[in-house]
Amino acid sequence: MKKLFNIALYGFIAFLPSSLKVLVLNKFFGHSIDKTARIGFCYLHAKKIKIGAYAQIANFNVIRHLELFEVGAHVRIASYNFFKALPLGSTVHFVEEGERFPAFIIGEHSSVGKRHYFDCNNTIRIGHHSAISGMRSSFFTHGVNMRTCRQESGGIEIGDYCRVATCSVVIKGAKLPDCSTLAANSTLHKPFIQTHRLYSGVPAKEVKEFDPSWPFFHREK
Repeated sequence: MKKLFNIALYGFIAFLPSSLKVLVLNKFFGHSIDKTARIGFCYLHAKKIKIGAYAQIANFNVIRHLELFEVGAHVRIASYNFFKALPLGSTVHFVEEGERFPAFIIGEHSSVGKRHYFDCNNTIRIGHHSAISGMRSSFFTHGVNMRTCRQESGGIEIGDYCRVATCSVVIKGAKLPDCSTLAANSTLHKPFIQTHRLYSGVPAKEVKEFDPSWPFFHREK
């Protein structure tokens, strides 16, 4: 019954106009959403929601069971994105992971395109002035450890001034360094450290160095 009640409640909130939705979420649920933020028809179910000034979240986004959904100022999130996690306290998966924290955090002036999938069983952190561009990229923070035959989770980090191109796959433990691009249809499978690089392939590897003076890496908006 509790599950059905939550679905009905958050479904009702989704239909509210943006300004009223912000008021209700702040006043009655204790969230922290700037009054200038705009939220479309979205299912928002997270323990804590923080949305900065002038951020925009388009219609038909779904956020489920996150501990934290944090969106920086001037962020743009397009339609049909899915952010989900298994809630903390599960007695089936991740039982021994005391530091697991299901969260999606994106820095100011960053953006997310359409139809991306974010498995947030552990924290996905995207820096400022970065873009999850195109469509249908997938971020997976969990997988099966065949040695122990158990599900394990790990965070994902996308740096500042980065771009993840369309139809890419990023898996747990991966890191894209600052001022770097993950090429289309690539798989980021581990943490890299060299900044100002193009990473490409399945699995991804460094294929090109960028000039740090390029304007892309010095944008203010």
